[in-house]
Amino acid sequence: MYFIPQHTFKNLPILFKTALLYKDVTAADLPQAYLDLLAEQNGGYLLCSRIATKEPTSDGIDYAAVHAILGLHDDPQNSLYAQQEVARSAGLPDYFLLFSINDSQIFAFDYSKLSPSGEPSIRYIDIETDNWQTVAADFDQFLRSLTSGPLTVPEEIRLTHTEGEHAFLLADCKGLPELLLHFEDDPDKHWYLQWLAHFSDHSDAAFRSIACEALETQILYFRNELPDSVHAVLANFLADPDPAIQELAKTLEKELVDE
Repeated sequence: MYFIPQHTFKNLPILFKTALLYKDVTAADLPQAYLDLLAEQNGGYLLCSRIATKEPTSDGIDYAAVHAILGLHDDPQNSLYAQQEVARSAGLPDYFLLFSINDSQIFAFDYSKLSPSGEPSIRYIDIETDNWQTVAADFDQFLRSLTSGPLTVPEEIRLTHTEGEHAFLLADCKGLPELLLHFEDDPDKHWYLQWLAHFSDHSDAAFRSIACEALETQILYFRNELPDSVHAVLANFLADPDPAIQELAKTLEKELVDE
């Protein structure tokens, strides 16, 4: 299994569009290892998120981080079809087909350089730093080369939402408070509240307690910036089986009423 299991993930059916992605290449002609991976799950975040590089990258001296794999479906947020516009807007050659994107860092099938079996090589490209590297001869080698590594929370640089979502999905109870603190002033409060809602449904009360305390910070210090979805998140904690979490949630409910 390559993807992080998500009980809330909506696994869309694989959609094979007939439109050409590059010359005579359609979705059905993409590398078999990629199509086999999507048969496991049609896109998503990876359990192992590092690939070795010969030169330093924005992620590390000898590796690049791989966060999510785009799927073959019509959800524009993580669809291979929709995200090809990133390559065009950045002026990249048309022989690059993007399958993973994190802000300016992308991974792509490179149809200008084929393996002995006729499959595209795998390229890492950082558009911002103009860093282009070949990281695997084909997608099968790419998958087999992935290794695990910690997703650290930097002190001075804000993680992207892609990095944040990946980190939230991999977070343990020890690291979750720091991660929630890192994003507590994120301007996209709807996005942040979605993650508090995610952890409000966790089977471990310790995770739910941490998330409820993070909601307290949002209500006390960012109340005027919060969308209406805050009430639905708070309702989850009000219904929590843990009395301590319920008690804190009742206090927060009064805070919202007194705004």
